[in-house]
Amino acid sequence: MRSFFQFIQTFIRTQYKLIIVAGVSLFVGLGLAAVYATAIDYTSRLDFCAHTCHEMESTVYADYLHSRHFKNEHGVVVVCAQCHVPQNNWPLTFGHKVLATFELWDHFVGREYIDANFAKRRYYLAQKVLAGFKETNARECKSCHKYSNMLLDEQRPSIRAQHMDAMKTDENCLDCHQGITHQKQVDPNAPKPAKFDL
Repeated sequence: MRSFFQFIQTFIRTQYKLIIVAGVSLFVGLGLAAVYATAIDYTSRLDFCAHTCHEMESTVYADYLHSRHFKNEHGVVVVCAQCHVPQNNWPLTFGHKVLATFELWDHFVGREYIDANFAKRRYYLAQKVLAGFKETNARECKSCHKYSNMLLDEQRPSIRAQHMDAMKTDENCLDCHQGITHQKQVDPNAPKPAKFDL
């Protein structure tokens, strides 16, 4: 036992610089991890997403308030980040948050906070989001909605058949479920249907 303590004393005396560097590195690492976790947590809250930018509050947030992701018979609330930020993968989450900072340019320089400006671009922004869901095969949807956990016998026959087909190919949820949380956007350049006077 005595030789063990002598070894520890000798190690501390000879390697004190290494011990200081390791201690400082640990302290700085824990500090950075805490700052990262706090920033991700804060920017993933509903209040941050909905009320930081006026263009969100008056448009997509207003849609969300009337959706089943906000109010439903189970009282489950799905916040913006659960659909729009990668879940359970910190490198993807970090990358997404870094890229999201470029939206500040759209807000301040593109002046999207003006309702009319945002309305003009909303269809194209929606297409960009849908393309992201297509690229990841609705990864964020599937972090909550799992085909394997569906009680198919409790679904209406037509829906059951569609879900059974979707399971076979692991289909993207948004191929069928667009407009669930936000109003489905219509291409402003699409030809208007002809009106017939009767």
